[in-house]
Amino acid sequence: MELRHLRYFVAVAEERSFSGAATRLHVAQPALSKQIRDLEVELGIELLERGPRGVRLTPAGRAFLVEARHTLDVASRAASSARGAAVGRDSPLRFAHGELAAHGTAIENLLTSFRDANPDAQIEISSQHDGDIFHALRERRVDVGSVFVVEWPVPGFAAHRLIDATITGVLLPGSHPLAAQPCIRLAQLRTLTWLNSAPRRWPGFLPILETALRARGLVPERRLERPKEAPAMNLQIAAGDTWTLMTEAVAAPYRKESNGIVYRPFAEPPIPCWLALVWLPPTSLQTGQLVQAARDSGLRLPED
Repeated sequence: MELRHLRYFVAVAEERSFSGAATRLHVAQPALSKQIRDLEVELGIELLERGPRGVRLTPAGRAFLVEARHTLDVASRAASSARGAAVGRDSPLRFAHGELAAHGTAIENLLTSFRDANPDAQIEISSQHDGDIFHALRERRVDVGSVFVVEWPVPGFAAHRLIDATITGVLLPGSHPLAAQPCIRLAQLRTLTWLNSAPRRWPGFLPILETALRARGLVPERRLERPKEAPAMNLQIAAGDTWTLMTEAVAAPYRKESNGIVYRPFAEPPIPCWLALVWLPPTSLQTGQLVQAARDSGLRLPED
């Protein structure tokens, strides 16, 4: 088994098509098919189910895909590390960020502080859903991620809280009767549609938010998932009887009714939430340097 077998298999698995994978890899389809068949013969198992509409992974194929990606990532990092050593520099810090809401400037300043304190450091930045970041961290395809968390400590990970993003209120249509109140009770939202984010973007959020809302007297009767094309937009709120949870910082543009959408705090206790740096132990040198840059920049909470 060679790395090219793994690359070919991953491409076919991701494209769900031999022809699509061949185009992606710039190889002839018959040669690609033969390499995959050779791999299956060597392993003694079928990795793919071939059909007229493409291919599907077998249970064995799904398991093999995880390890194949990991092996290719390790090989890529080894090559990158060797090239870096050849020119006298370390491997880059692989930093991933999810939805930053109103906190993008804070992360920009953090990375600038990290580079100022470590001028020889290299950073590779990627943008992913928070759920994908946790997956990439487990597979060590990412060194550290900036994600929103609603549990502390973060199960299975080391973490440093950067910004308090406690949920304190909701966004409502400016024309709704509740918008006339300076403060609402969450139970008043029961019959309105709750606009929330896809579980993949912020894994674990929905069950925890549901529990928090239930403890505060609200079990929403209707829900609406944000469209993947506009995951941070509030267009549905402007269009009808829809509401969403909101933090003080992100609510700033909605404090006036002229927007058509208004922010109203709720009377119940706030729902804790933080923007955090998250990584898989043990802490690498560069990850530790990034956390130190966060502390030196004032991006920390007193109890951390």
